Amino acid sequence: MFGTLQRFLRDRRGNVALIFALAAPVVVVIVGFGIDLSRYQTVRVVSQASVDAAVLAGASSGLEDLSDLEDLVARFLGANLSQGELEVNADYTVVVTQEEDRKLRVALNGQVDTLFGGLLGRSSLPLNVEAVAERGSADGVELVMVLDNTWSMSASAGASTRIEALKASARILTNALMTPDVDNVKFGLVPYAEYVNVGTANRSAPWITVPADYSTTSTPTPQICTEVPVTATTCTGGVRGTCTKFVDGLPETSSCWTTPQVCTTAPVTPARTRQQCTGGGPAVTTNYRWYGCVLSRRTGTLRRNDTLPSSVYTGFLGTSQTCLNPILTLTDQKTNVLTAINNLVVNVGSYKPETHIPSGLIWGVNVLSPTMPFTEGRAYSAGNRAPRKILVLMTDGENTLRFNASDGRHLTLSTNPTTAATQRTATNDDVAAICTYAKSKEIEIFTVGLAVNTPAAQTMLRNCATDAAHYFDATDAISLQAAFTGIAASINAVRLVE
Repeated sequence: MFGTLQRFLRDRRGNVALIFALAAPVVVVIVGFGIDLSRYQTVRVVSQASVDAAVLAGASSGLEDLSDLEDLVARFLGANLSQGELEVNADYTVVVTQEEDRKLRVALNGQVDTLFGGLLGRSSLPLNVEAVAERGSADGVELVMVLDNTWSMSASAGASTRIEALKASARILTNALMTPDVDNVKFGLVPYAEYVNVGTANRSAPWITVPADYSTTSTPTPQICTEVPVTATTCTGGVRGTCTKFVDGLPETSSCWTTPQVCTTAPVTPARTRQQCTGGGPAVTTNYRWYGCVLSRRTGTLRRNDTLPSSVYTGFLGTSQTCLNPILTLTDQKTNVLTAINNLVVNVGSYKPETHIPSGLIWGVNVLSPTMPFTEGRAYSAGNRAPRKILVLMTDGENTLRFNASDGRHLTLSTNPTTAATQRTATNDDVAAICTYAKSKEIEIFTVGLAVNTPAAQTMLRNCATDAAHYFDATDAISLQAAFTGIAASINAVRLVE
């Protein structure tokens, strides 16, 4: 019998069968619970996607009342959480909260039934998912449009002129952001060309000094008349052709002598005389007045920033207007903004202004700044918190003027190509410095170029923008409107932040 027992103990076939029989229920439970965990993970992914979609729907809805948002989110989740057999228990709860900085949070808490977990005492698994979206509203925005009003904006942009295309585009941005359901958005407008017009109503403001208007009257000299020989002029040769000059980058052609004539003047035969008089005539009065035009500040680098508000600007007088439409400071009155846009012009009389982008940019910063010259802007804030300060710069070409340090005026570039290139680079450097300063103050910068085809100008605009997504390169009226539509969409964008 002892030998039989030894043989039984040495026989592993029976042991394996016995062990398997004993372990089989455990293996089934483990495999089954693995299936439960796989189902749970699938439900969790579906639930997270549904909550993400629900919070985005709520954030982009424009609804402000919490109960309305709760209803919308509940309907959205009810329609999206069911995935056949993979679904959350019907007794799940949803919490919708509105947080600071216009964020919307949706949290879902529920249970997922298990198929095999009950064997381990886990008939369900907890499910907790949430998502936070930044609300799609311009609320808390201070935006200034710095718009090119130079003579080159009179050129064609397809079906309309560039200035008309710009007006249409600026209206798109205004209408998209200044909506009835938003009560904390302000717009400003800075038209710029050779100079900026700060508005004649600011003549006595503490941040500017303007000389008094004055007039000069010439005293005519006595008329003196003498007898002079009558002459005749005879010209031969010469070739008539077309001459071209550029005004703010636009070509202007005229008829001219490309090869000059040879002319001679001689007394007529028989000789005779005529009376020639000089002097006399009425007195001439010339009026010098202020049209709102302002020079760049000359002290150090103050033309590039607003770090010293007490340093005043200087207005200059003229015999005619050499700056165009006045600045519109920050306002929440949409009609005022649209009126200012519609009134934009590119010239006054025979005055055809050229381009000095830095002057437009610094006054854009001044409009957003909480300190003088204008104080409509709220304090700068870190981290892009409200107010969200935004500057939109638009131009259709490169700088054609330079800063003159001796008096703050903006002068034409040299006729020497090498010198002109150096002067233009200096003006572009001023643009870059102002953009860097603005970004240091958490000002978000969008730049839009219209038919800008010089690499240096394109690079200047691209580098000025907050990032690559804030730079737009338009070629005609349609793409210009698309650029401003894109800016509005970017400002109004709804995005998941958690």
